[in-house]
Amino acid sequence: MRNSKFLILALVFAGLSGSTAFALDPIGPPAVDLKQGQLGAQVLYSYTKMDLELSDGKWSEHLGGVFQDAGAAIPITIKDFEINKVCAGLEFGADDNGTAFLRLGATRAKFGDSIWEAGEEFDGSTDFTIGGGAKVTLFERGNLKLGAVLQASWSRFDGKLGGDDWFADDIIRMDLAELQIAAGATQKWSQNMWIYGGPFVYYVKGEFEDTYTTLRGTEGPIIGSTFGVWEFSWEIDQGPLYGFFLGAKLELTEDSILNIEYQYSSDVSAFGASLILPY
Repeated sequence: MRNSKFLILALVFAGLSGSTAFALDPIGPPAVDLKQGQLGAQVLYSYTKMDLELSDGKWSEHLGGVFQDAGAAIPITIKDFEINKVCAGLEFGADDNGTAFLRLGATRAKFGDSIWEAGEEFDGSTDFTIGGGAKVTLFERGNLKLGAVLQASWSRFDGKLGGDDWFADDIIRMDLAELQIAAGATQKWSQNMWIYGGPFVYYVKGEFEDTYTTLRGTEGPIIGSTFGVWEFSWEIDQGPLYGFFLGAKLELTEDSILNIEYQYSSDVSAFGASLILPY
């Protein structure tokens, strides 16, 4: 049975990693599934689309490596910032009503035409993400459970921002830290299916950096080392953002659980799926 669990885990992870479709992690049923001392393996996938607000911006200019000028950069909103994330993790039953979990994985982002509004697109690399949290059952009666989830994650996004008529791409570096608190109910629907959902609150903080040179556009030929370098940086500080989540918990076999869910708020929407293999 243990070998079959690892086979399922590997197949699901391989399938999700092959997706070409990156923020809100799946919440899952807001109640505990594991018993005290029990360990569960996880595979999670999430797709998130959000409007990311860049504020408190600064810029500086260097010419031939010599500082020229600096100032404040205008606020910018990146429209339809898309994130794909795949994680594997472990969940531990601290007691019958509480668990803790840790996740490691890969993430990738894309967006377009938001920084310079010149038809540019961000081509992100596959980067690292780490997260963790806790889940608690607050009330249980019959087929109904009420609980709460707290989870946080940190992700790095690097890549290039370019357009069709640019000679050189901008270099983008970004860090995002996210915190999500959710509460809700899990209700048994049928023999092997439960429905769950409830409200959540979401916070995101981070930094965004954009570096480009005069090679980027059509400013003319570059002679020697006299090209200019511009560095822009902004802060990311959004929240609280309020929304709701709705999902289904499916018992595939006696030893495997699949959760599928949707999350929505005014600035963020996300789809998530997770496979749990209790031991």
